Amino acid sequence: MARLLFRSVLSPRLDAFLRTRCVGSRGQNTRKILRYLDQFLRRDLRPGQTITRSVAERWMASMKDLSPNTRGGRIAVLRQFCRYLSYFNPDTYIVPRNCTPRRTRPTPYIYTRGDVRKIMARAKRVGPRGSLRPMVVSTLVGLLYATGLRIGEALNLTLGDVDLTRRILLIQNGKFNKSRYVPISPSTASQLATYLRRRQKAGFSTASSAPFFINLSGAKYGHAAFTSVFLQILRKSGLRGQKGQRGPRVHDLRHTFAVGRLLAWYKEGVDLGAKLPLLSTYLGHTGIGGTQVYLHATAQLLGSVSRRFHIFFAGPHEN
Repeated sequence: MARLLFRSVLSPRLDAFLRTRCVGSRGQNTRKILRYLDQFLRRDLRPGQTITRSVAERWMASMKDLSPNTRGGRIAVLRQFCRYLSYFNPDTYIVPRNCTPRRTRPTPYIYTRGDVRKIMARAKRVGPRGSLRPMVVSTLVGLLYATGLRIGEALNLTLGDVDLTRRILLIQNGKFNKSRYVPISPSTASQLATYLRRRQKAGFSTASSAPFFINLSGAKYGHAAFTSVFLQILRKSGLRGQKGQRGPRVHDLRHTFAVGRLLAWYKEGVDLGAKLPLLSTYLGHTGIGGTQVYLHATAQLLGSVSRRFHIFFAGPHEN
């Protein structure tokens, strides 16, 4: 018998609500938050009851020790679920928007080459010994550092998306459902080719639809699984504190790539106004406004670049 995901009196509604939203890594996060809510409701609700204002406020009060971003994410899901639930029970309390804490962007960490060497060395020593996993992790880290891909984009690559002859990656249905081609350097292509040879020798599927980065069973390497391993590597490398403490993240490899490219162009004396649309396209942004976060978050590194070219940046931030 399959294990029930939810067990409170609202479990059928929670399950139906989740099925409409469980898509990608964001859906997995919603699933986790709904399980926290379900655990609370098991203690707080009786059959026939719905989420009232007092129930919602007690759940929000139970999060007082969490970070604003974590609280904001959980309250946002609660608000969405209450809106859904109100269609079936009009007595449901809908959490106001102003109850959601203002989310703050963590300060990006720009990895040095020395940092990346440490991370790569540690990645090559992850277990289990004798498995393909160390090469999967180290190759994935190297690709993120060399290309600035989002972690989800890299994990979604299939064998058919990687053309090492032309040195091009096809990113299908990335953020905002955009697809694009990403050229890679000869050295990056060489490392990917080495990984592919090891992958094939290990006996995993070579079908074009097979995932490029795989777990121990040959399925697509999961976002949560890789993030967990990556954070362990950072802690063992002395780049991040203990669990629960903030520090460098996987996504900062993307920041590092973007900032490195901007600094290189600046030092070369090229026209950044002409180059920025190219960087935005390469990164999969909807416009050059998305690149603004890289300048603003690294003002000390970029110095006069931020002041001189702020006129080019307007619009919503993207990652």
